[in-house]
Amino acid sequence: MNQTAYKSQPIIRENVVDVTFDYEAFSFLKGNRPVDEKHVKKLVQSMQQEYLQRPIDVNENYEIIDGQHRYTAIKELGYPLFYVVRKGWTMKQVQVANSNNKSWTVADVIISQCELGNKQYQYIKLFATKYKISYQFAMILLNPSMDGTRIKQGLFEIADSETAEKIAIFLKKISKIVAFNCFRRPLVYTFRKLADNENFDFDVFLKKLEYQSDRFKPCIDSKHQIELIEEIYNYRNQNKVNLRINSK
Repeated sequence: MNQTAYKSQPIIRENVVDVTFDYEAFSFLKGNRPVDEKHVKKLVQSMQQEYLQRPIDVNENYEIIDGQHRYTAIKELGYPLFYVVRKGWTMKQVQVANSNNKSWTVADVIISQCELGNKQYQYIKLFATKYKISYQFAMILLNPSMDGTRIKQGLFEIADSETAEKIAIFLKKISKIVAFNCFRRPLVYTFRKLADNENFDFDVFLKKLEYQSDRFKPCIDSKHQIELIEEIYNYRNQNKVNLRINSK
């Protein structure tokens, strides 16, 4: 494409489609999700077949609100960059724009919130790194009642970091006794619930598991997992303990 046929410098004309080859004038908005290189590669291949001149949205500071993957692909190809200035747009508009495009992953949300200085999400990242577990498991341990919508909105709140640490260490210990990694969703969720059950003692279960490790296995859901844990926990006990109470 003939670059001389287009403006060489971006100009501010609000809500009007303009075009430029000055890619360096644009930047990524702090807190936006990282660029997915695989997605960029797919866009490059598609644009090479047919380049649809679809503009990206930027604010008055030329921070990209919507279209950072398209911007990266266009820059790589050296194609003209079409853009529209949306004055006053921020991360709020990024989230609205992306709700209709490629969904944000949990990792995207956490990295974004960390960059924005959200200490709750920074702790999630540190916790997951410390115990070498996924962000999903870290969040279950730190607050099992937090719903997905609030997490995506940046409203995650740590309920009990001390208990989360205790369970993470406990699951590491169990993983050394049994023949599989215990950081699996039913197990993580179940032991987080059992931590709030006054009938359950982690140390007692560890001792019982030492000679019943072959009986312990991951189950398809929390209900069956608790039933199995209860069987192992009550082995050779005269006074049986009901772990299903307060574990719903």
